[in-house]
Amino acid sequence: MKKKYFILLYYLVALCVLNTTELVHRTYDFTNELDNEKLSLKNYQGRFPARLVNGYLELTRGGVTNNQNNAVIFPDILNETSETEHFTFNLYITRGAEGAGLALVNTFYVLDDSLSYKAESWESPNFNGSFGLGIDVYNPQTSHWFDKWGNFYGREEREISLHWDNKEIYKMMSPVEFRSDIMGTEVNKFDLTINYVTAGALVSLAIQDTLIVDKYFIPEMKQYKKQPVFGASTGDLTSTVILESFGWSVDGEAPEYEIIESVYLLKDAVFHSQSQNITENVQFPENTYNADKVIITLDLTGPEGGVSDWDVGASIFLTDEHGTRYELLRYITPYRRAYVWKVDITHFLPLFIGDKEITGYISTWEPVMDDPAEQKGWKVTAKIDFYKGFSQYKPFKVENLWSGNYEYGNPEEPMIDILEDFIIDIPVETKSAVLRIVTSGHGMSPNYENAAEFRPSERWVNINGNIYYNLLWRTDNYLNPCRPQDGTWKFDRAGWAPGDIVHAWEICLNKYINDGELNVTYQPDDYINHNRGETWEPFHKIEAQIIFFR
Repeated sequence: MKKKYFILLYYLVALCVLNTTELVHRTYDFTNELDNEKLSLKNYQGRFPARLVNGYLELTRGGVTNNQNNAVIFPDILNETSETEHFTFNLYITRGAEGAGLALVNTFYVLDDSLSYKAESWESPNFNGSFGLGIDVYNPQTSHWFDKWGNFYGREEREISLHWDNKEIYKMMSPVEFRSDIMGTEVNKFDLTINYVTAGALVSLAIQDTLIVDKYFIPEMKQYKKQPVFGASTGDLTSTVILESFGWSVDGEAPEYEIIESVYLLKDAVFHSQSQNITENVQFPENTYNADKVIITLDLTGPEGGVSDWDVGASIFLTDEHGTRYELLRYITPYRRAYVWKVDITHFLPLFIGDKEITGYISTWEPVMDDPAEQKGWKVTAKIDFYKGFSQYKPFKVENLWSGNYEYGNPEEPMIDILEDFIIDIPVETKSAVLRIVTSGHGMSPNYENAAEFRPSERWVNINGNIYYNLLWRTDNYLNPCRPQDGTWKFDRAGWAPGDIVHAWEICLNKYINDGELNVTYQPDDYINHNRGETWEPFHKIEAQIIFFR
């Protein structure tokens, strides 16, 4: 009797262990008949549905028919409790159209077992309240400056995109080739990791063990109950998409956090030729410094007459009680399009205390109209949310360095002679530090070599005798999620894109913390504008700070 009891207990314990393992890890290799019976294969468009063949899942068939849209819905439901989610899959995909995608569909929005899981095109897996990974193999070259296609330079059509809550957040051209030739057999392993942190999530992606997206932060991406769906679609051309395996695992417990304060910096502020600067006095609540994450939402629309036609520089500044001005955010307006951005500005947390002066600036030249209904320009609302959760380090001091517009290529007053060298004391309580340099180049032909907007610019920073290099040049403007636009949004530019935030060049300073001080110099390249005086001078707009954390 005891023996039977212990045998029964053994099987009960084993079953519990298996069930526990089942909840945190799952792998499909499409060879197990019981597993295959649980898969839901959907044919949303086209004559040929997805099918299981010889241990793999064929989603679309290249060379057979076009305009296909098929998906597989996995039966697993991942709960909204895990800190880390890891997805792996082996994918075979050929050149063609359109691509494939993984959607972690939010079950809250699932109304049935069919159309709730359908993406119109799977390289752009947009679903309400859901994360998606897009795998795009169709972005044909164009010679047109203004059409919807952005690949003006004929770059490789192998693109990866991240999506959240029915919107593309980020897109890049993969440095790793993941497409196969029609007769090839290349199958590539994708590893996707999502870490849920305070006020958002960090997303990483490796292809064939090469890290191509490294902890990209998506603000306000929340943990939720989700069901994995993998789909593929084609347009007028065809492409073969095959899954050889799919698996997932979860670990840890998602952090809890909350918004403790929300503050408007600007609210429905209208900018035109006679209102390029709008200043507001803002009183920050006393408990903002208790925050661990600070997210700004920038909502850019137009007044009654509509949005402006042109891409122009714009900033939001904070001036403290000592008269020191800090640039909190720099962006470039889109060509004739509204947009909304969410940006992490936690590094400026020490500034959000007490009474501060906030200035919004947009260099727009839209004329003032007598009839408000005809007034064009830009209307800006900027709101900061302060999140309380967890952070390893917290910023406690912001030190301004270079700040202003510096003429580029003037041999009589070289930029290198104007940019000051700094010696900065490191506070004793410092545990971490970073140098942030936000630079954008402006001005064009007839300046020599189309400077500064359309000329790549080399630059170096010397920190305590160590040299850091960066090329001021953006080659991913054609992938900017704020697309398409009416102007030349797709062209490469000196550190910026129409309809996007101007991102910082960041240098970690942790190795110098024990040095006691920082000796910092900035060296631009030796460009000379041989056409100086023929038009307005090219310049680099530079704002830089050192952020100290404890």
